[in-house]
Amino acid sequence: MKNLLSCILTVLLAISCQTQPANHAEKSQIHTDSLRRLILTQQAAWNRGDIEGFMQGYHNDTGMQFITRKGVRYGWQATLDSYRKHYPTKDSMGRLEFGLQKVEFLDEGMETGHIAGTWKLYRHADTPSGYFSLITRKVGTAHKIIIDHTW
Repeated sequence: MKNLLSCILTVLLAISCQTQPANHAEKSQIHTDSLRRLILTQQAAWNRGDIEGFMQGYHNDTGMQFITRKGVRYGWQATLDSYRKHYPTKDSMGRLEFGLQKVEFLDEGMETGHIAGTWKLYRHADTPSGYFSLITRKVGTAHKIIIDHTW
């Protein structure tokens, strides 16, 4: 009887150990998909000419950082104001295309994410392009960009 019970417990333990990595991998995939959706939602908002919608991907906080060649801008509102100044019309915004190169989590709890890739604006007068590296943090139930390094 003891051997039978011991054998059953061993089998149950082996089964539970085998299913956990799949559950973790599945959970990780769901969360990385949420990071991809964040970027694709921003791209769609930009292409509609909706800067405010684009900004929903950022954490609305004074500590949010936007880093470019020109320096560091702090705060959600300052970033929104800068976008409005540099892109006053839908035509000046052009059509945005992101190319994702890396989407990952930096911690086991999947609270902090990293997204890296390329951006390109298709406009009548020019086609500027560059790279970005974003750090996200889970805020409530959604990931928001807390650091945007774009060049």
